[in-house]
Amino acid sequence: MNDIIVLGGIKGKVVINTKEQLMLAQQNPGVISVSYSGTGRNIAENLGRMGASVSLVAAAGDDFTGKGASEELAAAGVNTDHIFLAEGQNTAMNVAVFNIIGDMDFAVDNIDVYQCLKKEQIDEAMDCFENAKLVCADGTLSEEVLHYLAQILKCPLFFDPHTQEDAVKAKKIIGSFHTIKPNRAEASVLCGKEIFSEEQLMEAGAWFAEQGVKRIFITLSGGGVYYKEGIKEGIIRPKEVLPFTNEEGGGDAFSAALLEGTLQGMDVESLAAYGMKAAAIALECRQAVNPSMSRKRMEEE
Repeated sequence: MNDIIVLGGIKGKVVINTKEQLMLAQQNPGVISVSYSGTGRNIAENLGRMGASVSLVAAAGDDFTGKGASEELAAAGVNTDHIFLAEGQNTAMNVAVFNIIGDMDFAVDNIDVYQCLKKEQIDEAMDCFENAKLVCADGTLSEEVLHYLAQILKCPLFFDPHTQEDAVKAKKIIGSFHTIKPNRAEASVLCGKEIFSEEQLMEAGAWFAEQGVKRIFITLSGGGVYYKEGIKEGIIRPKEVLPFTNEEGGGDAFSAALLEGTLQGMDVESLAAYGMKAAAIALECRQAVNPSMSRKRMEEE
C-alpha cells in the first residue's frame, strides 16, 4: 500500500505556436508540442520523482493518451493500479493555439471523462485508502466525490482547488480538509472575502482556521506564499523573481512538496519553504513536471 493517495485529473495537452499570421480554412505552418498534464497527475508524478510512496486514483479514456499517461506515471514511480480507463471515452484534452506574438488566440477543452470518477470507483479503490497516511484531492473531482471523501476518510485530507470554478465545489465542506493550498483568487472564492493586502490574507487565514482547516497555504503567484497553522503564520517571499514559463507546474510541484514534507514531519514554515523550492525547480522548464525533480535536488541547500 502507498503512503500518499492522489485523486484528480489526467489531461493531454497540445500547444500550437503559429509561425505566421493565422489563416482560417487553410493549412498554417507552426510548431506543435504534445505532453501530459492535469493537476492530480502532475502532483503524483512530482511525488514519484521525489521518491515518495504514491498512488494516483483518476479517470481517463481507454485511448492512446490515457494509456500513455499511465505508462509515463508508472515509469516515474507512481502506482497506477487505480487509474480507470473508461471504455469509449476520450482522455481529457486541452488544445491551445498561440499566434506569432505569443498570445493565445483560442483554446478547446474536453474534460467530460472526469465525471466518470464516481463514488463507485472510490469504493473499488478502497483498499488503497485503508493504510494511506495522506490523501490529496484536486478540484477536478465532482462535488459528490469530494463530499464522499470527506465523509469516509480517516487520514488527513489535502485539497488543491485547481481553478476558481472548481473551488466552489468545496465551499460547503472546507472544514473537512486538514490542509488547503489555493492561490489568492481560489482562496477568495472559498472564503467569500477579497484578498489583496497582507491584512486580508491574515483575515482569510483566520477564517479558514475557524472553519477547522489545520494548515493553510495561499500561494501568491510570483510573490511567494502565505502560511498559517495555529498561531504561527507568515509570508515567505522568493529570493528572486522567477520566470512565468510554467506557473501551473509550479503550483503542482508546490503541492507535492507539501505532501512529501508533511510525511517528513516538517512544521508549517518549513513546509512553505519546501514548497517554494519545489516550485522553483518546476519553473526551470516548460514541461508540466520537471524531469530533473528528485529527492536529491529537494535536499540540496
